[in-house]
Amino acid sequence: MTNEQIRQEMIDMIPFRHMERFETLWLMLTPRYERLTTQQIKIQQELENEREMFWSALEDITCSVLGIPSQQLYTPTRRRDIVTARQVIFFLIRPCYLQSYESIGKHYGKDHATVMHGVKQVSWQIECDKNYAANVERICYILNDMGYAKPMKFYTKFVEHLEHQKEIKLKKQLKK
Repeated sequence: MTNEQIRQEMIDMIPFRHMERFETLWLMLTPRYERLTTQQIKIQQELENEREMFWSALEDITCSVLGIPSQQLYTPTRRRDIVTARQVIFFLIRPCYLQSYESIGKHYGKDHATVMHGVKQVSWQIECDKNYAANVERICYILNDMGYAKPMKFYTKFVEHLEHQKEIKLKKQLKK
């Protein structure tokens, strides 16, 4: 007997005036994965598989564009080129698949603060360094060609935001 069938039998036994309390109790007592229908579970698994495939493709492409071996991402080294590759991955994976800082950090053996710092560093580097921005853009273009459009959309919006912020600063300076 599935969870859905058990729930339906219980609903049939409960008087209508207590239905609201039953829904609250059911949510409290039943683990989240058991509340999902089989179709919802299947969709969630497909999304997780897609995220894992994207993550793997992102790592491979980032490493090939930046010229480092992908196995180096998981080492505890502080070499600049490896740290930069990790930071670019942090910057792109978070908005594309709504990963938490903590889950991204666990994947690489880092803490959430390291991931937050990495995202800020990439944002700053894109704003200041044209070559760095070109590398990140190239990574996004390659991912887009592979069928992953989210990074390119995010990067485009991010660059538009930076340009808008520059315009605002210029307007403020001209007013003074």
